[in-house]
Amino acid sequence: MKGVERIVQCSTRDVRPPPAGSGNRAFITGVTQIDGAIVQILDIEKVLHDIAPALEEAPVGQLLDGQDGRLLQGRRVLLVDDSQVALQQTLNVLRQLGLDCTAVRSAQAALEQLHDYQQAGMPFELLVSDIEMPEMDGYSLVQEIRRSPDIAGTYVLLHTSLDSTMNTEKARSVGANAVLTKFSSVDLSQALLDAFRQMSGQY
Repeated sequence: MKGVERIVQCSTRDVRPPPAGSGNRAFITGVTQIDGAIVQILDIEKVLHDIAPALEEAPVGQLLDGQDGRLLQGRRVLLVDDSQVALQQTLNVLRQLGLDCTAVRSAQAALEQLHDYQQAGMPFELLVSDIEMPEMDGYSLVQEIRRSPDIAGTYVLLHTSLDSTMNTEKARSVGANAVLTKFSSVDLSQALLDAFRQMSGQY
């Protein structure tokens, strides 16, 4: 491909997850219909990872002192990302930090998990969510959370490939607690540490 031939803007409500048979190795993160034709949406994070794999970083758990490690140990975190590569990268960091993690691939599944675990008396303290996802994006997910009294107090960190002031402002306007651009394991670790310090009243 020599260049961009056409740019089309569509609502995430019009994007559907890829077919179930596509498997984890597929480069597709969603499908939609434009002018009567089925259009596949690339998993950009997987494409970039395969073209230029991220450099190995030092295990983030080694960056924590004893007090920080105790602060994070066993805290319940829910992770949602439609990209298998991004999901696995983030999950690896969360587990290295000693967090108790649950991962899902859609905003609707995340919303259901938040409600189910809350009702079971095991609430998630923090949600790490992608923004661009099929059917319901991260902004809409935050709005749904803030409208639900039982889970409205959940700390939400939006973790996105979209790097702009406009995205940060929109995230704040819908009620997200923090926004972070993918992907740095050190930056993610610091954002999580800041979140749990804030929830613990340390600042």
